[in-house]
Amino acid sequence: MMLATAEHHGVVSTTLTTFISLLAFATVIGVFAKFIKVPYTIALVFAGLLVAVLGAAPGGVVITQELILVLLLPPLLFQAGLHLDIELLQKKAVPVLILAIPGVLVSMVFVAFAVRPFLGDHAWLSALLFGAMLAPTDPISVMATLKTANAPNRLKTLIEGESLFNDGTGVVLFLILLAAVFPTGDHESSLSIVDGVMQFVKVAGMGIVLGLGFGLIAFWILRRLNDHVLENAITIVLAWGSFIVAEQTGASGVIAVVVAGLIIGNYGTKLAMSKQTVQTINTFWESVDFLINSIVFLLIGFELQDIGGVEVLFKGNVLLAVGATFLAIMLARALMVYPTALTIGKQWPKGWKHVVFWSGLKGSIPLALVLGLPPGELKQTLVPIAFGVVLVSLLLQGLTVGPLIRKTGVANAS
Repeated sequence: MMLATAEHHGVVSTTLTTFISLLAFATVIGVFAKFIKVPYTIALVFAGLLVAVLGAAPGGVVITQELILVLLLPPLLFQAGLHLDIELLQKKAVPVLILAIPGVLVSMVFVAFAVRPFLGDHAWLSALLFGAMLAPTDPISVMATLKTANAPNRLKTLIEGESLFNDGTGVVLFLILLAAVFPTGDHESSLSIVDGVMQFVKVAGMGIVLGLGFGLIAFWILRRLNDHVLENAITIVLAWGSFIVAEQTGASGVIAVVVAGLIIGNYGTKLAMSKQTVQTINTFWESVDFLINSIVFLLIGFELQDIGGVEVLFKGNVLLAVGATFLAIMLARALMVYPTALTIGKQWPKGWKHVVFWSGLKGSIPLALVLGLPPGELKQTLVPIAFGVVLVSLLLQGLTVGPLIRKTGVANAS
């Protein structure tokens, strides 16, 4: 079930009523965002706050770890892989990999140092867990602005590619640290650097293999069909199926989903699908992406209500933690983006480095991950800090990236 409750109203349970209400509210927010011409992710931040302020979360609703990690993560990652151009990505592979692997590690460590003083008795592993949680970036707001400004495709591919791969890297690190912080059985939480690296290589490697396998099988089937409804259904099964099978076999479901999405988006849509099928799939997954993003922000409102309402965001220690964390994220990003731009040299036209630096917005995936934490003191501590960082990021960076693009003139750079 999506949301666990015990109440029923006739044949319609509170769970189903809540789910439909979330979808309806999300749609209203999307329409409102169009009218006032702001990115819908920014509108959703305020929607989540509104839920907490009004106390709109129904009683008895339980946000389960399985809901977040299995139901909500795969479609977000699959849709991102589906729309990324591999040919353009190859030309930007070096900066993408630098920002997606060393960049994620540096950001994770910086955030851990920043947030550790606010975690009380919790160990460094919990701080690193929070750092991994905030590593993924959300390019939705930036990409809409880049498209409006007619920015070059190479810049858009760089930003999208970095986001996709640091999503994968960050989520895999999060899941490894999650198992260490909340171990099953009688084992104490411990994780050495060597163990962590070996585990990362193992689960990521297996995830790549399974993602390739499932993606190629789906591609083979799609080439033999000419039914846009059935072909769309295959992509749905691929997104969740590759994640579930990979996780059950000890591989990274996150990496498997990303790789499968890349294969379908770059080869399936060009070599195995009709124009009608491509249009159907793109429309479907864009709608799913909107709904999942919306649900995540609204569920954060539920969680804020449960831990004391929106007032918890204005507590002194929360404000200090948000400020320290955001500054740590920006410092880590500057240390990765500007030296990378300096070494690559002429490959980045003037102004690109500033846009890339400022485009590392935080969005739905960090919120989904913090919602996926087991109930307890650590989750209650981290939820308002994570939401505060996302709020600052989307408002400060999301609303100023447009003027930055115009000032730097990246639209005129080839």
